[in-house]
Amino acid sequence: MTDFSNLKPTDRLDRHKAAEYIGSTYNTLTVWASQKKGPSFYKTGKKCLYKVTDLDAFMESRRVSFEQVPL
Repeated sequence: MTDFSNLKPTDRLDRHKAAEYIGSTYNTLTVWASQKKGPSFYKTGKKCLYKVTDLDAFMESRRVSFEQVPL
């Protein structure tokens, strides 16, 4: 398990660490990338890098909220 507590918003993570960061799998991120879905990433040769702020924005876009109902 990786310690992400010291990450800066501008840090970039490889696909394995990015998957761990968002609670997904390497294969899921690979499939999403091939389908042009999921978080934005940088492609440098064969390497894919994900910026922490992009991963946070992606997770925030997946947030589900409900209307508060009085009990």
